[in-house]
Amino acid sequence: MLNIATPRLSPAEWQDVQATLSAVADCGCGQPAAAGSMRSRIAHAVDALIGPKKDAPVALPTHLLPVRDFLCETGRTRRIAERHVPTLAAQGFSRGQIEALALLGA
Repeated sequence: MLNIATPRLSPAEWQDVQATLSAVADCGCGQPAAAGSMRSRIAHAVDALIGPKKDAPVALPTHLLPVRDFLCETGRTRRIAERHVPTLAAQGFSRGQIEALALLGA
């Protein structure tokens, strides 16, 4: 768990955080296997035997990729992924919203 205080946000800011987290909820942090790689061939064989995974990560719109990357790195390191903060800020997220995303999403 991250050791930061709960940010003070307006109800509208919390709604934006909630909507963003909902949009990236099923995206997963792993990258798909490269075509032709051993991992890809094994995954294909398993899919042929037992069927494709039903809850595979969903494709994200391009503007949500930085949010996913931020949440994945924050979750792995258990620290706010500061290198992604400027990109999120450029998308209109306040520092408080970024901290809320980290607290709730990572």
